[in-house]
Amino acid sequence: MPSMMAPMPEQAARACGLYRTTRTLSGHDHVGPGRLVYYHNHSEQGPPIVLLPETNTNNRWSFHREGYLVSDAAFSDSLEARKPEGLYRLREHFHPDAERTVAANALVQLGYNASASPIIFFPTRRDEDNAWVFPTSDIGIPAQVYELLEPLDTRGPFRPVALH
Repeated sequence: MPSMMAPMPEQAARACGLYRTTRTLSGHDHVGPGRLVYYHNHSEQGPPIVLLPETNTNNRWSFHREGYLVSDAAFSDSLEARKPEGLYRLREHFHPDAERTVAANALVQLGYNASASPIIFFPTRRDEDNAWVFPTSDIGIPAQVYELLEPLDTRGPFRPVALH
């Protein structure tokens, strides 16, 4: 019998990150299907925990500090993974409507609404301070376009961390 202080093996296999719920968390009807959550495969109490979105600033969510323990492995198993919020490029072009095209290799910011539906934001150039500015207006994207997003590494020069 697994210890109550350690995540169950099935739950521990799921990585920490953003997910979309597909079922209700047992005992918490307000954590139902179609919610954006941050899942941790561990907590101070041991079992996994889900955190609900609190505020969205600059197209990125911050999550409540207190969450809901997940003792039901079926709930963890049912979560649909979401890509991290951040900067991406489109590997191929797409047409958001009949009149417009978004070019391949376009720079976009990926975000989500509270229902975990992906949305992308297109930057504009601000010459006075050599900046790219991302608006708060967006375009919802279908699954086919979501799969075309490739993450960008914006760290610049860095010192690799030695693995242990």
